[in-house]
Amino acid sequence: MAIEQFSIDGNLFLAYANYKSDSDGYNTDSFIYKLNDSTGKFSLYQSINTSAGRDVKHFTIGDKHYLAVNNRNNGVTSQLNSTIYQWNGHKFVFFQNITTVGGTSFNFFEISSESFLAVTNTDLNNLIIYKWKSNHFEKFQELETELSKASTAFAINNETFIVFANYKSAQEGYSVKSPVFKWSGRSFVEFQSLQTYGAWDVKSFKDNGDTFLAFANQFSGSHFNIDSSIYKWDGSKFISFHFISTRGARAWHPFIICGQTFLGVANSRDDSQKYSTHSVVYRFSGEQLIKYQEFSTQGANDIMSFEYRGHTYLATANFIDNDGKRNLNSTLYKRT
Repeated sequence: MAIEQFSIDGNLFLAYANYKSDSDGYNTDSFIYKLNDSTGKFSLYQSINTSAGRDVKHFTIGDKHYLAVNNRNNGVTSQLNSTIYQWNGHKFVFFQNITTVGGTSFNFFEISSESFLAVTNTDLNNLIIYKWKSNHFEKFQELETELSKASTAFAINNETFIVFANYKSAQEGYSVKSPVFKWSGRSFVEFQSLQTYGAWDVKSFKDNGDTFLAFANQFSGSHFNIDSSIYKWDGSKFISFHFISTRGARAWHPFIICGQTFLGVANSRDDSQKYSTHSVVYRFSGEQLIKYQEFSTQGANDIMSFEYRGHTYLATANFIDNDGKRNLNSTLYKRT
């Protein structure tokens, strides 16, 4: 369901959150792979016990490395602890549990050198922000959401914002507005609402000094083949900027190559109910997105890039194929 790339002491890792196994169901391990410098290939380094692993995030506080993994459900209940692990010099070990109810994402960010962790709870319809204090995370603020799947935090002119990707509202259905909150100096207060349709993900990115928000609209209530939306900061608020055709979009990933901005989108399925579709990388050019390359994926849920020895790599997370098979390979691409 999710990919995370990170480095520790010069070693390159890829972590995958595994949601469901064909043999073990929801109680399946998630995997951490390590790159072998001599072969240039990844091999399995560590397995972490998860229950419907939904998201995985790496972050650092001081000189310590952490890995947070969401547990979505175990097939019986979604009231599960999600877990933060700490690197002990050789592997990740248990550090702290975070209570979640249908936990779908972690989002780590900092404000004035203070560390925060935002956690979405789909089945509780809230996002809880935790603050780092006395060597652990404590609950700081709770914000109401509408089946929120993800969040992103970013700064504009030294002011911090956090945005949710709301999936479905009891009143509006899948045509639901996703909120933007702004840091007041003491807490987050609602700033603006943006129209989305079954939003599964949101990412912020900058290009040529401008700030943008890209929402992955997954479902309209009747169609998976719907446009995803990009908003642009006009100096005082976000305004509609561009719509891009997507197919059950589940994740955006902005990245830079040689000073040029690219956006990768993980497309999960189309209106024919087929999971075998194409995920796409777009090149951001002035006022438009230009299709750069397509990749064959199967129910893609995430997309991630990283740099290694002068090359850009792109990893996709395949979730399910047209036969309902879950035990799938995901693919790593190298830009030549």
